[in-house]
Amino acid sequence: MVRPSLSLALVALSLLSTPALAQSRLPSFDLQRLQFEPSALGSFVVGTGRTLDAGVFRTSFQVHYEQQPLSFDERWDPAAGQSLVEGKFTTHLTAAYGVLSWLQVGAQVPFILNQSGTRTFTALPPSKTGLGTPWVSARVGLLSQKSGGPMNLALDVAGAVPVGSTEALAKDDYALYPRLQLGVQGSGFQVGGEVGALVRKKVDLGVLSLREHDVIGNELRIGATVTSLGGKKTRGELSVMTALPLEDGRMSTEVLLAIRRHALPWLDLYVLGGPGIGIASDTPSFRVIAGASFSNAKID
Repeated sequence: MVRPSLSLALVALSLLSTPALAQSRLPSFDLQRLQFEPSALGSFVVGTGRTLDAGVFRTSFQVHYEQQPLSFDERWDPAAGQSLVEGKFTTHLTAAYGVLSWLQVGAQVPFILNQSGTRTFTALPPSKTGLGTPWVSARVGLLSQKSGGPMNLALDVAGAVPVGSTEALAKDDYALYPRLQLGVQGSGFQVGGEVGALVRKKVDLGVLSLREHDVIGNELRIGATVTSLGGKKTRGELSVMTALPLEDGRMSTEVLLAIRRHALPWLDLYVLGGPGIGIASDTPSFRVIAGASFSNAKID
């Protein structure tokens, strides 16, 4: 009788432990959907078809806060409800260099300082800190107003380096982001836009949210911006970014307003932020970013 009792006890223990193990597992994907524009010739997040002049280098450091960047609540209410990730602080280091007058390379490296959340259904929150997914990019200028063209036009291709933290929801197995950027500079202003496709592994979060269409995957991304130019000290920017799912996901839109202060010829200080609109589970209800950029030449 001892052996059957022992066997039953082991079976019961395994059944009790299975839900706990299931709760601790999260799918592997990169939660950070924001891509910075490392040269910041347009806005900080939307390109305008321009490239840095040959030999010009720009680097920046920013601190980034997101409210509810992973939530399964369809309401827009930053103060209500519990989310798998309720608050997230990240630092970003970005750099861009003009190799030729028509060729620019760039990189950005995020690091999650802290994130917190509440267990949702069967999922536990991700790790609090970890390396984010670095990105490298190359941009080829096709048309330039400096060279007499009717507009600025460029092709930009960015790729993820899959070394981020899986436990912190900061790693895609692969991700590629080609986009076409265009813009026009006027007297004291510039307008621009970009359209591209984010290609990455499909991840179905429905097992966590218990609802349909919570899919992380390929997206058609569209961005538009209007910025002031020529100001000696201050520059304003307005950017709108929309992501249209290509794999049964949910639409996402963000509106970001930025103020850039030219503190010194080689130093800019800035702040930007705004709400996320839509019902995509990985869209924050709002984000706020503050940072500083350094360059070896006056850019704008």
